[in-house]
Amino acid sequence: MSARNVDLDKIQGAVDRCCKTVAECGTCNKAHCLIGFAQTALAYARQKNTVRIPRGNELIPQDDLRVYYQQDLIAALVEVLLECQDCRDNHEEECVINVTRRALELALLGENFDYEGSVSAYLMQVARHNPAIGGSLLATYQERKKKKQES
Repeated sequence: MSARNVDLDKIQGAVDRCCKTVAECGTCNKAHCLIGFAQTALAYARQKNTVRIPRGNELIPQDDLRVYYQQDLIAALVEVLLECQDCRDNHEEECVINVTRRALELALLGENFDYEGSVSAYLMQVARHNPAIGGSLLATYQERKKKKQES
């Protein structure tokens, strides 16, 4: 998969809407912020014209305890899932889509899930773990996917 196959700008816009801004958070420290980290990963991928973020999963801040707006996180996670190439056996842990997904799901759900390169399997897994958020995520995904196919 190449960076040309992924609309990083669309993901970036959705992730940017999750940012609580300096007014809400105080000083911005992207290295300790899940949203700031995702923004940095996406900027790196665009700058380097790559989809690989070396050691990306290791760099995700685990100590960010901010409460983000759930609907913004769901919308951003859906944009990430819509850009996923459903690579299954060729799933790459260091893929910018995977790294961004992990940061967003940690902010949304407080933990990370295994991802097997299948959006459907992932959505079912989240729904089993958290029916309310999983249901909202699935409904939003289906709605956005339908709109994307119509355009």
